[in-house]
Parts: sequence; C-alpha cells; structure tokens
Amino acid sequence: MSAPGIPALLGRYRPQTLVGKGGEASVFRATDEILDREVAIKLYRSGGEEEMAQYRTEQTALARLSHHGIVSLIDAGIDYSAPEDPRPFLVMELVAGTDLADTLSQRELRTDEIAEIGYDIAEALEYVHANGVIHRDIKPSNVMLVSYGTTTFRARARLTDFGIAGGVVASSHDEEEGKTTGTAAYLSPEQASRRPATAASDIYSLGLVLLECFTRTVAFPGGAVESALARLTADPAIPDDLPDDWTALLRAMTDRQPEARPTAAELTPVFRDAVLASSRAVA
Repeated sequence: MSAPGIPALLGRYRPQTLVGKGGEASVFRATDEILDREVAIKLYRSGGEEEMAQYRTEQTALARLSHHGIVSLIDAGIDYSAPEDPRPFLVMELVAGTDLADTLSQRELRTDEIAEIGYDIAEALEYVHANGVIHRDIKPSNVMLVSYGTTTFRARARLTDFGIAGGVVASSHDEEEGKTTGTAAYLSPEQASRRPATAASDIYSLGLVLLECFTRTVAFPGGAVESALARLTADPAIPDDLPDDWTALLRAMTDRQPEARPTAAELTPVFRDAVLASSRAVA
C-alpha cells in the first residue's frame, strides 16, 4: 500500500511505507515504477524559495559522488504537488543490511571488525572530502554494515545519509547563518561551538564512533545541549588498554584542535594496516 497523500515523485518513485522520521525529514521505502526496483526516498520538510535554491545547489554536488563506500544518490527533486508547500527529496539506493547502532546494541565487535569499519569509512571520507563535501553527521546509525550474501567477502561498512540536513557542500552558509548541523552526541568541538564544520569535524565524529565500537558506550551522553557542551572542556574517555595502537589513534582523531587531527587520507593506510594486523592475529 502506498504512503497516503504522497504522489509518485518525478512520475516514477512511489512511496510505499514510512521507515523513519526525524525533525528535518521522513524516509520512505519506495518503488521505482519504471525500473521495477525498490529505493529509499528522503522527503524533507517544506521551505521557502531561498531554501529551495540552496537545496538545488547541494543536490547537484551530492549527485556527483560515486564511491563503493557510500550509499548512492539516484535522483533528487522538489515536490511541488502542493504549490504552497514545496518539499525537496532525495532518492537513494536502498541498502540491505544492519546499521552499526543496531549491531552495537546486540553484540560486541572484534578488533578486526572495528578495523574494517574504520578502513571502509575513512576511505569513503577520503573520497568525499577530496570532492569538497563534508558529511557533518557521522554516527553509528549512519554506518550501514552490508553483507552481500557470500562467504568469500566480509560485510562492508557504507556511509549513508548524505542528506541536505546532515551533509552539505562545504561553504560559508552555516557560518553566516550561525547554524549547527549533526547529532549532538557525535558533534566535533567546533560544531558544538557553532564554528564552521570542516573535513576534520568528520574525523572527530568518526573517532567517537570507533571508540563506541570498543566501549559500547556513548562518549558524550545526555541532552543535546549538555552533550554538545561537554566536549568543549573535556576529551572523551579513551581506555588506556585498547589493543595495538588504538588508544593513541583515537586520541589523535578526537583532539579538540581540528588542525591536530589526522586527515582521512592519512587514516586510510593506517586502518588498512590495522585490518591486516588484526586478520593475522585472528588467523
């Protein structure tokens, strides 16, 4: 049954069931009626013409991203079926898998699994940052663990939700508007203090995600304001006894000074080595 009140977007993408809803958008499982395949649609709240122009600019940049480590954007547009209430939307690849947040709620991860996640996401961020895009909302629920149904290949971590609210083109727009985007528990210190996000902000957030993979505990819990402000005066509690060089690595990634953090390009080979070392240890 189709979602009530929502037409086929662009004449082909038919929303079916609501699978998620937040303050900025709703996500639907949908059908591409031309290619007869399932997709995901992220439908945003309405906005004025100025916001619509910003959405179009951001959609164009996001459409250029194509990498095996990110969930692909298939199409985008603005729904004008109700002219007084225009709503931008993204049509995305529907990925079968479990997000990292759900996985962490169910079981502990081995060190080799954490290394693989770090490598996959760092490699994706290296590509994304090289193309001038900042995700701004790296968190466990935005990391999908995708299994391809074979015994030969491990599950791959893929970065999702490059939506307008959570991941936009690097620009001065947020600085001018004094806005903060992202999820409070995983914000970098600069985002928490309403300074512009940079590629280093994604690295800090990834550091918190990987730390949570080890501890299964959110480093900065609490309400939005409490959580965001806590990292302005304190570093996350990183255990001293993590295996290999993980303690030093996570401390570097979560340094309060953005310029002191390693880049995604620097992290990718480090995580690749960690994957190889963990694999040998498991074997």
